[in-house]
Amino acid sequence: MEFENAYIVIGNLQIRYYGIIIVVALLAGAYVASLLASRTGRDSDHIWGGLTWAIIPGIIGARLWFVLFPPVSLIAGCGIEGEVCHDTAWFLANFFDAQNGAIAIWSGGLSIFGGMLGAAFGAWLYLGAWHNRIVGLLTTILTPLIWLYQLLEWLVNAAIQRVQGKDVNAFRYQRPKSDFPDAGLPFGPWIDIAGVAIPLGQAIGRFANYVNQELYGSPTNLPWGIQIPRDARVAPYESLIDFPLDSLFHPIWAYEALWSLVAFFVLWRIFHHYRDRLFSGDIFLLYIAQYSFVRFLLEFLRVEIAQIGATGINSSQTFTLIAFIAAVGLLLYRHRNGSPAPSENTPAQEAAS
Repeated sequence: MEFENAYIVIGNLQIRYYGIIIVVALLAGAYVASLLASRTGRDSDHIWGGLTWAIIPGIIGARLWFVLFPPVSLIAGCGIEGEVCHDTAWFLANFFDAQNGAIAIWSGGLSIFGGMLGAAFGAWLYLGAWHNRIVGLLTTILTPLIWLYQLLEWLVNAAIQRVQGKDVNAFRYQRPKSDFPDAGLPFGPWIDIAGVAIPLGQAIGRFANYVNQELYGSPTNLPWGIQIPRDARVAPYESLIDFPLDSLFHPIWAYEALWSLVAFFVLWRIFHHYRDRLFSGDIFLLYIAQYSFVRFLLEFLRVEIAQIGATGINSSQTFTLIAFIAAVGLLLYRHRNGSPAPSENTPAQEAAS
């Protein structure tokens, strides 16, 4: 086994640290969420089911956001003859380009905002009334395979029964039935659980940005600054004359990881000690508000920003500003008449909801 900067090489197989860290982050967040679900009397299997439904929409959303709002380093050459320009139009025109096209997620370029929106959509489909409809559609499509599996299962059981001298029942195909409620599950309590667990996953996942030498800020003289190799820098920091190799840059990934870790512990405490004073969904709104706040501020330090077209407006700051105002506004509106009485939102009643 050989260790490289960005991946482990085992024979001809490359296993990237980025992918390993992201998987660990997902599993850690899901594990914490499953613990919270169990402690409130809910079936923790829904956490893993919801995660499964969220992964593909999350990846699609993360890539789509990157394509719609590419970083300035990719669009810097747009309009200049002879320069490379990978703007939204280029991504769409070269959609199936396996190297850098819109479909090439393996080449990098995933946005946390699009990923969270896509994952939220997948979780909504899982928890809502669409669950059984989608499962039913997939079951219909896969009926031949299900029928074959059940036939093979019957043949094995029949063979065992013959050996044991028992009667063999005739094979009858049975369509799998779902125990999931037709009306779906209440969304609020589950997104509150997600609001506690997501910051832990974010704290771990940001180390993947360090491995890829990305998500750094402007130069700094602070002792915790990090060095960035020349090939990972963006304009105007590629110049080794103006910015030598030993130049230090703000570790934006570390700032966000530390903030997310603190947010995790704070939201964990709120969930366990103050949940009865909040409405269902409030903890998730608190999560959105705190992350939007810190991300808006960190964008002032970040050098690789994304913009809305050619407007020069930072897309991440715009989105987080809107999200912060919406989350805080909803919290204030929901509590305009005060907080709920503890008896209205106890763990036992939540579990029954």
